[in-house]
Amino acid sequence: MPLLRDYLNSFPREACDYSICNLMTWGKIYNDQYLLWKDSLVIFNPKYHAICFPLGEGFDAADLRDLVLMFNREYRGSELILIPEDYQRDNTGLHELFEINSSSGWADYVYSTQKLVDLSGKKLAKKKNLISQFRRLYPEYKVVPINADHREYIIAFADKWKRQREVEGIFLQTELKALEYALMQWDELPIEGIIICHENKIAAFSIFSPQTSDMATIHYEKFDPEKKGSAQVINYESARYLLPRFQWINREQDLELEGLRQAKLSYLPDRMIAYYSGSLKAD
Repeated sequence: MPLLRDYLNSFPREACDYSICNLMTWGKIYNDQYLLWKDSLVIFNPKYHAICFPLGEGFDAADLRDLVLMFNREYRGSELILIPEDYQRDNTGLHELFEINSSSGWADYVYSTQKLVDLSGKKLAKKKNLISQFRRLYPEYKVVPINADHREYIIAFADKWKRQREVEGIFLQTELKALEYALMQWDELPIEGIIICHENKIAAFSIFSPQTSDMATIHYEKFDPEKKGSAQVINYESARYLLPRFQWINREQDLELEGLRQAKLSYLPDRMIAYYSGSLKAD
C-alpha cells in the first residue's frame, strides 16, 4: 500500500482501476502482481494477462513494446491496458507498434459533484422528486459515516439487495467478495462511506475513496428497492458528503450491463474516461 500511495501521488490517474481501494480488493481477487520497471510501477493482472499502463514517465513506445514482450514469455497474448489519451497523442510511434482498441463498457463515468447535489434542469427533475418523496415518507432518516463495526450489517444488506433484485452473474458474486475485502481492510485503506439509516436499519449505503486531488470514486452503492427514492437519496447524500473536498465524482464503469448503463446515463455524465488497450502488432 505505501508503494501504491507513493506512485499514485506522484502520477495520479483518473481511471478507477488505479484507485488504491480497487487495487487492494479486486487486485486481491485477481492476484495482481507488481513490478518496478524503469523507475516506474507496473501492475499486472495474471488472470486476464493485462498490463496496466505504467505509473511513471520517461518511457517511449519501444520501451512499452519491450515490456509487453517480456510478459509474453510467460503470459502469451498479454496486452497493455488503460493507455492514457495524452500519451497516445504525444507518442505517435505507439500506433506503429500497437493495435489500439477502445471498449465503451470499461469507460468511467464522471460527474460534477455540484451537479449531483443541485439536480437542476428538467432531465434530472424526476431524481429530485424521488428524493422529496423519500424525505416525506422517512423524515427521520439519518446519514451515518461507516466504520469497521458496520461490516457484517453492510455485507448482509448487500446480499439481501442481490436476492431481492434477483441479480446473478459472476461479476456480482465477485463484487460482493471485493466489498467484503474492502470492509475487512477498512482501517488500513483510504476509504470512507455513508449509510442512510432509518429506524436503526440500513436503507442504502455508499463506499468511496479519493481518486485524485479533485476527484472521488464511488466503489459500492446499494439501496433498499422497497424504499422508493432510496437509490436517488444515497446518490444525493454521497455527493453532498463529498462536495466540500472533490469537484468530480467517478462512478466507475457500466461493464456493458444494460441496466447499469441506463442508470449511469440517467444522471447525465459530464465526461467519460475512455478505456484503451493495445496489442502488439505482428512483425
